[in-house]
Amino acid sequence: MDHGVVLRRIVTGALATNTWVVHASDGSDAVLVDPGDEPERLAAAVQDLRIRAIVLTHAHWDHHLALPLLAQLVDAPVLAHRAAAEVWAHELQQARATGHWDAGTATADLLPSGRIQLDPDRELWTGRIDHELADGELVTAGELTLHVRHTPGHSPDGITLAMPGHLLTGDTLFPGGPGLTGWPLSDFPTIMTSVETLLTGYAPTTSIHPGHGPSTTIAAEAPSLPDWRRRGW
Repeated sequence: MDHGVVLRRIVTGALATNTWVVHASDGSDAVLVDPGDEPERLAAAVQDLRIRAIVLTHAHWDHHLALPLLAQLVDAPVLAHRAAAEVWAHELQQARATGHWDAGTATADLLPSGRIQLDPDRELWTGRIDHELADGELVTAGELTLHVRHTPGHSPDGITLAMPGHLLTGDTLFPGGPGLTGWPLSDFPTIMTSVETLLTGYAPTTSIHPGHGPSTTIAAEAPSLPDWRRRGW
């Protein structure tokens, strides 16, 4: 707990997605970010809070498999960038055509062994967004305020949620570099622009909390920006 904000990390699903739950230190109104999977477990983990919104950092499957049931269990609206529905429609079409989901959280992970089978009987998100988010918009829950930054590149709908001392970066920025740009609708120059905006726009002590794996800081990652550009991933 610092800067008046409390963050909980709940790791779920086949790709160990970080579901983040954020609330003000003096309140129980909260925002749940990226419900990767295991909806009943997620709902149980937030029983002491009032979830005011479920936010998707982007619409890739591993960030919202829990959404259909969870949204009902916690009775919360779904917020995402306006491009999320289109991104999800494209990904779902590809999955139904191939019988498996794309997998990987870094470019080197896009290997055949990473294929995860599509369950034809599972209820999936319809693509409905209750409120479309735009760059610069604020998401509030009680005393908590999250600032929306549009950070495309890994996906056209990618967003980062900023609050004092913390960034929830989804699959845009990880320890050691930007997120994957090896699949459809992704773009390396675009994600590097997003990453540079984050690394130069916030204090060095700001914590970076990605959609998978451990957290890091601006200070730890910013010096590597030129190297990431040179290597091309």
